Amino acid sequence: MAMRRGLFGLAFASVLKAKAALWDDSTWSLAGQTGAITGYDSNLFTVNNGPGDAFATLRASLGLSRKDTEYSFETEAWFDWTSFLRETGDDSFDPGVRMTLLYPANVDAQPTQAMEVHWIRTTAANLDVGQRITQEDALAKYEGNLVDTGKSVIAGRVSFDRDEYLGVEFDTINTAAFGTTFSYLPNDLYRAGLGYDLTLGQSVPNAPGTADLDQTEHAFTFRLSGEFTPKLTGKISVGAAYSEYSGSFYHYEWDAVAGIDLVWKPRERLSISAEVARGPTFNPDGDVDLATSATLEVEQELGRGFAIHAQLMGGRTDHERTTTFRIDRFWGTGAGVRYNFSGKLIASVDYDWTRQDSDVLRYTYRRQVVSGKVAYNF
Repeated sequence: MAMRRGLFGLAFASVLKAKAALWDDSTWSLAGQTGAITGYDSNLFTVNNGPGDAFATLRASLGLSRKDTEYSFETEAWFDWTSFLRETGDDSFDPGVRMTLLYPANVDAQPTQAMEVHWIRTTAANLDVGQRITQEDALAKYEGNLVDTGKSVIAGRVSFDRDEYLGVEFDTINTAAFGTTFSYLPNDLYRAGLGYDLTLGQSVPNAPGTADLDQTEHAFTFRLSGEFTPKLTGKISVGAAYSEYSGSFYHYEWDAVAGIDLVWKPRERLSISAEVARGPTFNPDGDVDLATSATLEVEQELGRGFAIHAQLMGGRTDHERTTTFRIDRFWGTGAGVRYNFSGKLIASVDYDWTRQDSDVLRYTYRRQVVSGKVAYNF
């Protein structure tokens, strides 16, 4: 759901990796990127008849990575500064920092240990509240093999996440998650198994004197990951979850949950990816969203530095308290072209269209975003 909840069309392409470096030696490499995006957003707040505006975003980042060792360590810091032509009250400055550690670093093997710590501020249109709001996300997570017999693995995972939606009318969401998976490894390419996850969440209103909402979720899933065929890779998780909420209201239910991320490369230079997500989450108002989304993206490299891509997306969100009080259905499409001048300078043009129909007229909207991007790696 991150793609749906972000400012669709404004995200800077993090896949543009530098081929040169500011500094490197046999073990470490320091590289950076700077770029700009400009365009027009026809519905800045994703509400019925919402205002449109022209925008410009400046991004700069600096990353340090360790190479040619048993493990992979990367740390990156960046900022995004976005300014609007008329809606200047919604200008934003969003910094962030992320550190990741993977072991082993061998690209031919799945990592057996993975850790990430980040703090990220983002400002974007939020479809739940129909406003452009700022979110600060602090996360620490670990996932790794606890027992490995060669043909079976018991893996564990733990994460602590704090999402603060700035503004007295919104909530701060604290989440602790613990999980384990027992997997069978028929070969070194993929694994299949059963997983259990316990999630403890709390939505705390920023305004004092308002009751919290607590969540306890038990999820049971079937999981697959790795290289399923020489041309198909990814992760699949499907199952069911029991969620119980108490505090500002009481509610419990069983839901189907899923997380699917697949990449298929039927031939050289052609990539087709599919993502599916379903599950309950807190929204900035402190209510519960049962959200389902699906995205299909195709990218074709044309040669001589050119590449094109196209995307389809759709989904549904049930906004719940003790019962469902609002349902949003959305779908969209997008396309773009990218040109790599020299490995350092990259330019692209993108167009995105989205539509949402809701039980509440305010949240029924249409939106178009046209943008041009330039990035320079150094």
